[in-house]
Amino acid sequence: MPDLARRAAQSRLWTVCKQAGIASYLSSFYWHAKLATHLWSASATVGGHTIQFAADTRTEYQRVTSLVGERSVVESLLTDVRGSDVVYDVGANIGTHTCFVSRRLRDGVAVAFEPMPTNAVRLRHNLSVNAPAGRWRVAEFALSDEDGSGQLSVEGDDYGAGKHALSTNGDLSIDVRRGESLIDDGTYPPPDVLKVDVEGAELRVLRGLGDRLDDVRVVYAELHHGLSADYGTSTDEIEQYLRDHGFSVERLNERSDAYHVRAVRE
Repeated sequence: MPDLARRAAQSRLWTVCKQAGIASYLSSFYWHAKLATHLWSASATVGGHTIQFAADTRTEYQRVTSLVGERSVVESLLTDVRGSDVVYDVGANIGTHTCFVSRRLRDGVAVAFEPMPTNAVRLRHNLSVNAPAGRWRVAEFALSDEDGSGQLSVEGDDYGAGKHALSTNGDLSIDVRRGESLIDDGTYPPPDVLKVDVEGAELRVLRGLGDRLDDVRVVYAELHHGLSADYGTSTDEIEQYLRDHGFSVERLNERSDAYHVRAVRE
């Protein structure tokens, strides 16, 4: 089906449809029919765990079925997670990482941080149908290097939209917390494993953990070349910060604009 859709989009007939102004209507009809055929859901299997996700939109369906090209990263993350771990998923979106982690846990807990309200609603739903309630918690605010409030720049309000980022002139007011503050006041237990994907603000999250970062065993982070500069840093600086705090850093899943790192405490 993906190949058929791709060939159709590249065909001369599709060009004619775009020129006639009906391409968007046809695309909408196609995706409505496709999602209805799949009963408004989609599943993904990684590491022997099959997770069922709600999929009311094209964005959600594609995020789940492709895992945004991060299947190997999820597989690696699951091999590092132990059954009793506390795992922080910072920038959890609709839960494509958290749901797998929660299924992997035994008596540990996954704390999923997602400040975008629509994604937080879907995240909570997906977790509730895939893992016992005791294995996960949803935090509807952003982690950073300060406590207070902030602005979230919003790009699309569909479930699963993933380009939201902290900004000085954002569209949505949100709560912002330091990880260290949340741990010190007993809101959440300290993490053993940390996964971070916050569109360039990764260093702020790491700094916000303060000395608590020293207790983290493994860090997975998606680092963005261009977006890091928006926060006055660079991917090299983020990698060096991890090394300075006792981690050995390896790169995974490199793309032209971003890549993942797996940082393991030496």
